[in-house]
Amino acid sequence: MAHQAQFPASERHRLVDEERQRRQPVEMLLARIRPRKGEAIADLGAGVGYLSLPLAAAGAEVIALDSQQEMLEGLRERGNGSERVQLVKAILPSIPLRDASLDRVVMVNVLHEVEDKAGLAKEIARVLRPTGRMTLVDWQARETGRGPPLHERVPVELAPSIFEGFVLERGYDDGDHYHLELRRE
Repeated sequence: MAHQAQFPASERHRLVDEERQRRQPVEMLLARIRPRKGEAIADLGAGVGYLSLPLAAAGAEVIALDSQQEMLEGLRERGNGSERVQLVKAILPSIPLRDASLDRVVMVNVLHEVEDKAGLAKEIARVLRPTGRMTLVDWQARETGRGPPLHERVPVELAPSIFEGFVLERGYDDGDHYHLELRRE
């Protein structure tokens, strides 16, 4: 069953429009993530590939997971056959990947949509290698004029505590969003 705050596939064009680029410039996200060539990265809730495709263009091997087939089809169209992006239909918190198969997990504007956050944290810990990293970007838990209802947002000061065994390396306040870079202890 879809979470009430799940971004509607009918609005997928908004995931890559000029407004999104202004609010969350992909170049800024990439500069903070610092993807390495050949790095195995899962983009959870990838949508139409706003971050998946640039990560792949930077040399990462990307697994784009989304629960909506329309999103994955949009990503396939935008990717124009990118060989570095593998599409996987999955409903979080389940991550249908092998144990310790990833170097990094990224989640952009997705954490608030997942009801079972503890289950998600366990799955992320399972699929990441011992040196794994996580990028977490989500809506600030304050009025921002857009975005999900306030009661569904995860406050920045609580977000790292969801992911036991991870430490915060860097954090950024981007106005409407926060951006956290975490690594396994």
